[in-house]
Amino acid sequence: MIRRLARAAVLAAALVVVSCGANGTGGEESLSLTDAPQIARWTTIAGIKVPIGKTDGPSTGEWEPYQGFSHTPQGAALAAITQSVQLATASDKTWTKILPGVAAPNEGRDLYATNRAMLTISGTDPEAVPEIVGYTFGDYSESSATVKVVQRFSDDSLASSSTRVVWMDGDWRLDLSAEADAAITALDALPSELVNLEETRK
Repeated sequence: MIRRLARAAVLAAALVVVSCGANGTGGEESLSLTDAPQIARWTTIAGIKVPIGKTDGPSTGEWEPYQGFSHTPQGAALAAITQSVQLATASDKTWTKILPGVAAPNEGRDLYATNRAMLTISGTDPEAVPEIVGYTFGDYSESSATVKVVQRFSDDSLASSSTRVVWMDGDWRLDLSAEADAAITALDALPSELVNLEETRK
């Protein structure tokens, strides 16, 4: 149990560290923070299933940096989930392509690149692979959002990792700056305000 929790914490930390574009569809039709995005399908990245929205993005495929999100809370949430997983699991050969496509240019991105260049990642521990349950918002505005992604691990433990995204050049991008909220929280139960995505998983 302790080993599994430790592994879960390691992967959750990886997701947070990376969270530490094509034009979005834009729109002000829905500004609800509790309405779930419509999910077209789930796709697997290095063993982690992530949701692909019908209208909120991403509009690119998994072999390209995830881009093309709607300028809505739903688009921000999907960007935070898909981009952070894609970057966290990017291989030694692909991370240099993924990073500039999903992260906002700032000192945080530069620092990430410096640190990532010194690492070699050979794969993901199956026991530490999380299942994306849903999310809550720490905050949301038209220019930025903090998305708390709730994950369940193989031992049924729960954790919430905080990912910050910013709206720039017509799309949501990860904010890897030192100022970004990058907290990991162990959870005893699912948050009451959770936007639940589990029912959309096929």
